[in-house]
Amino acid sequence: MTRMAFRFIKLTVILVMAFVFCFVVSTVIFIYLQDMVNSRNMISTKTFLTLIGFVLTILFFIAFGWCVGKPLTYLIRWINRLSKGNYSQPLDHLRKQNGDSNSTEGSVGYSYSSGFSSPSSSNSPDDSLHHNHYRYPYVLYKELFDRMSQLSNQLQRSETDRLNAEAKKQEWIAAISHDIKTPLSYVEGYAHMLAAAEYQWTDEERQNFSRQIRDKTAEMKHLIHDLSQTGRWSVEQFPMNKREDDIVNFLRDRMIDIANHPLAEQASFTFNDPESVCMIDFDSRLLGRVFQNVLMNAVIHNPPGIEIQCSISIDGKHCIIVIEDNGIGIEKSKLAQALDQSGRGIAIANAFVEAHAGCMSILPAEGKGTRVEIVLPVRL
Repeated sequence: MTRMAFRFIKLTVILVMAFVFCFVVSTVIFIYLQDMVNSRNMISTKTFLTLIGFVLTILFFIAFGWCVGKPLTYLIRWINRLSKGNYSQPLDHLRKQNGDSNSTEGSVGYSYSSGFSSPSSSNSPDDSLHHNHYRYPYVLYKELFDRMSQLSNQLQRSETDRLNAEAKKQEWIAAISHDIKTPLSYVEGYAHMLAAAEYQWTDEERQNFSRQIRDKTAEMKHLIHDLSQTGRWSVEQFPMNKREDDIVNFLRDRMIDIANHPLAEQASFTFNDPESVCMIDFDSRLLGRVFQNVLMNAVIHNPPGIEIQCSISIDGKHCIIVIEDNGIGIEKSKLAQALDQSGRGIAIANAFVEAHAGCMSILPAEGKGTRVEIVLPVRL
């Protein structure tokens, strides 16, 4: 505030000195002209001084009002932009760089384009405030413009974070909505089988169907609970509950579960596990949804009689899981996009694998079909 007050005093002094200088020069010129011509044809000195003083006073107030009022009007427009959700920073108050009409002089971290700015990846927006060179008369309110720039940057970052958070939440909701279809199809399939009048099921078979329906109903409840808790989680990563377990037995159980699915009646499954035990840290619910999505995709998107093979191997500090089928495969043009299609089963599985610090790739299988490779870190 002290510097701002000093600049206002300096401006006032400059304008007063300009007023006095113009008044003196005008008076000298008038007196000189009065001596050169017949003084009886000239206006009186008193009248001239009054007139020139009045004109200069009007010009003084116009100049002072322009210097003080223009930045305030600019700030009001800027605040109106913020109130309407436009957090980009106008750059009319900054000088342009010499020889570069698209950037502001000394404005490190911003680019000048059509009066709007965008954050640079190499510099902090707040750091650039120390290098901004302001145009006149905006320089009078330099500290105020610095604070407004910080406010705009903070609001813009907050809005970006909010949109990213909303996008991640929507992806999580899409993932749960997609995954809930699998246990629902179990329940629907076993319910139809129990209700089929043409079959006479034994008590043991009925109990088995009932257990499957009970387990899948519990799984659906967990997914619905996850969906209801979406707004409370940090969206920087999926909610994780890791514990050390044997991934070999875990994958074998998931394959057996999918093999019992009503839609997988005509599919054959082979599990190769040269590694008898492989202990890693993982979230059984998330990783279970990974294998469920990959295996169910192989079942659903291929004709009856599909053969699906799973294998696990250890390569140094990594566990490599390969799920391969001999189905119709995926077009090469769609392979690169398969992992990035939000809300799709494979994209969801890829997100869960990355949450475990792993990676997932989809490749054409030898001959025909699809090969999915999942690499997870092993804690040695």
